[in-house]
Amino acid sequence: MEQNVLERVIIKTCLADTTFLSTVGSVFLPEYFEDLTRSKIYEYIVNHYRQYSVIPQRAMIIANCDESSQDEIVEIDCIDINIASNYNYIFDETNKYLKEQSLKKSILKSVDIIKKKEGYNDIRNLIDNALSKDLKIDLGTDYFATAPERLVRMFTTITDRIPTCYPIIDEYMSGGFPPYTLSIFGAAIHGFKSALMANIISRQVLKGYNCVLASMEMSEDMFAQRFDAIYAKRDINRLYISTPLKAHLVNTLKTLREQSEIGKLIIKQFPTGATSVIDIRNWVKALQMRGIPIHLIYVDYINLMKPSYTSKNDLYSDVKKISEELRALSFEFKCPVISVTQLNREGMRINLQELDFTFISESIAVAATADFIGIIGDDEDSRVYDSEVSMKIAKNRLGGRVGDIIKMYYDTRTLGIYDNTELDLWLKDAEQTGDNRSVAPQPEPEHRGRRR
Repeated sequence: MEQNVLERVIIKTCLADTTFLSTVGSVFLPEYFEDLTRSKIYEYIVNHYRQYSVIPQRAMIIANCDESSQDEIVEIDCIDINIASNYNYIFDETNKYLKEQSLKKSILKSVDIIKKKEGYNDIRNLIDNALSKDLKIDLGTDYFATAPERLVRMFTTITDRIPTCYPIIDEYMSGGFPPYTLSIFGAAIHGFKSALMANIISRQVLKGYNCVLASMEMSEDMFAQRFDAIYAKRDINRLYISTPLKAHLVNTLKTLREQSEIGKLIIKQFPTGATSVIDIRNWVKALQMRGIPIHLIYVDYINLMKPSYTSKNDLYSDVKKISEELRALSFEFKCPVISVTQLNREGMRINLQELDFTFISESIAVAATADFIGIIGDDEDSRVYDSEVSMKIAKNRLGGRVGDIIKMYYDTRTLGIYDNTELDLWLKDAEQTGDNRSVAPQPEPEHRGRRR
């Protein structure tokens, strides 16, 4: 539809239908009209409706707008279109025009920002807001009216969850990580948080999932070394100096790479303390533009990032904002986001039985946003082997059962981690890795549960 005609049809429909007016008036700005007179007429109609909840009469519009409004109202009324029978068409054309005009205006405003050489993140905000403009508003779920289709969706979308490939963890998550969620693993310094993340990724890639890992702590080679040891099941400290182990690693990776169902694993190092969610978003978008679908986004880790926009120089507020931005990233790319965080000083000194998410650094800042929180620590009261680590379910919107503790086992040579359904495999793999599987000495009764 020609631009002048479309602008007049939009106003004509606003004057005829309150549903259309209330929907369009909440999103479509007067500045989106190319004609100034039509812009003023539309602005008056919208403001009048907001104040009085009725459509203004033509005489009121003419009296409150400039002289040219009378002729324009005549032109609008002369548009020969049946609004009722063409309502969907008008709505779709208006929505398309909304998107075009909002993007156009944002680009023009961006030019001014560029000329001033300031606020480059504001340009992204302008463009992102323009691209999000849409008349087709989701008003939510009408619980009873939509029950049949809602239940069909919920019965079938369980397949949308991406498993951790650890049977016990997946059971607690009702199948794995769902899209549109932020999951957090917390631990003390050197407390297996990055190791668990690497182990989950290593399993998901073998199942065909494409995982991206943004690292602000370790270099790309250093993180890749962990995957080398996990896949090769050999001592991480000897893997690159022993000729037989080097040959074994090369053959292992060659065999894995030739598997048709294997996914992609892409690791990128970002500057510590200087990386924001915007940097990660740009990276993931660049991968998508090169034809790489992204199934999971991993970030190592929250406390080493900065907020995308103006910081209050307040650690609590900054970490809260970063957590919210990471969760928003999961909505933008329609996939789970997984990250890790540290326990605070008090949390590093007590037994896992006593831990909850209040012991996470900046505590509620992260806990309030995350959908799942697993705290990794030492459950010394139930320890059987030296090489044990446990994870407590501290928050779980994905499946409930908060407070339960999952027993896991690790290999000190490879940093491989096994859950308690894989105890036999953990014991068997020691034959290849050369790691010990020593039984832990049991503490005296009076010392059990003592703070460490």
